[in-house]
Amino acid sequence: MILKRIRLGLWKNILTHKYSKKNLRLLGIFIALLTIFATIIPVDINAYFHPEAALLIGGGTVSYILLVNNDKTLTNRIGGGAAYFGWLCILFAWIYIAYNGFNEFNPSELSVSLTYSMHPLLYGYLIKLISMAFDS
Repeated sequence: MILKRIRLGLWKNILTHKYSKKNLRLLGIFIALLTIFATIIPVDINAYFHPEAALLIGGGTVSYILLVNNDKTLTNRIGGGAAYFGWLCILFAWIYIAYNGFNEFNPSELSVSLTYSMHPLLYGYLIKLISMAFDS
């Protein structure tokens, strides 16, 4: 009963905005990233690391920031560009997989290619998640 009151009191404090919005956003990002990394690390962290995909997302995000008008905030443009180029990169990868997959079909290579094709989307949405915390 006492523990239930403490939990309700904590949620009441959070919901009544006794904490600053910035602190709550940072707490939300911390919990989200902790959840993601707690899921990734026990499985195999090497399966989620692909430097070429990170470079594609980084370059695409910078180009998107430069292309989009300045009506939006910088953090909004960073998140939008990362997600947008994540989807573009996954389409590029799937087109290449389809192009090569029908000539020399090897199921083991196809699974690795599909896995690598999803990295840009993962990185794009991670950047979008982080940038949401800093958007005002």
